[in-house]
Amino acid sequence: MHRLTRAILIVTLPMLLLFTQAAPAAETLNADQVRALFNDKTVEYQHERLGFKFVVYHAPDGSLRGTREGEPMSELQWSVNERGELCIAYGGKKRCQPIMKDDSVYKKYAVGKDGQKKPVVTYRRFIDGNPNDF
Repeated sequence: MHRLTRAILIVTLPMLLLFTQAAPAAETLNADQVRALFNDKTVEYQHERLGFKFVVYHAPDGSLRGTREGEPMSELQWSVNERGELCIAYGGKKRCQPIMKDDSVYKKYAVGKDGQKKPVVTYRRFIDGNPNDF
């Protein structure tokens, strides 16, 4: 019985180690990467907590036009700050948050006072130009 247990461990331990290795950490995009990802793109995304679905066009002039749950949105601006955070300005407020790539999925994160990052938005699709004529 002792030999059988040892043989099982010898066979299964390498497989167990292979499947339990930590996944690579998500990559925080820099300013150039964020600009390239959003500039002149129509982006489909979903708010993580509230579930709202958005389709918005990030125009080269910094305007942001589109819909939230099918309802028009206007008077929004987008930019990228020196830290590479995507900034959205609306109603006299401006919020800047990091964009991270985890495998092939892009997400926007809120950073808490404790430094913990929580996903706020998951980007579903990036489309060149403004095919919806927003």
